[in-house]
Amino acid sequence: MSNRKISPITKTFFIFSILILFLWVVPTAISYYKNKNIYTQKIIELEKLDSREIPLDAKPFHTEVFKTDAKNYFNSVNIVSIPNNEYSVTISFHIDKLPKFYDFLKNISLNYKIALEDTIKYKESNSTVTVNMIVKPY
Repeated sequence: MSNRKISPITKTFFIFSILILFLWVVPTAISYYKNKNIYTQKIIELEKLDSREIPLDAKPFHTEVFKTDAKNYFNSVNIVSIPNNEYSVTISFHIDKLPKFYDFLKNISLNYKIALEDTIKYKESNSTVTVNMIVKPY
């Protein structure tokens, strides 16, 4: 086919579609593949952070052992058994020991074979902090 037999409107649409291809579709596709690679890298990094393994020397959860260990750091520790094989742990300490509590909380699942619920309740009164959390032994 020669160029003379194609109508001018068809030529215009062809040129317009080529422009759209190179100005919109190709950059969008390149951006998609770059973002896809970044996304997979970030997922791998997050999975590495999330896959902290429980050490072999992690203690099985026992209320008295946990209470004795926690009393070394805090003023009072109270553990109450609740349904679904869970325990409500209430810890009280002076507000100055808050950094120690954060370290304790950060490493609690590495030291004991327990899972910590997301809801942790803090209450402060007269420079004493009371924390209530729910733990579930493995």
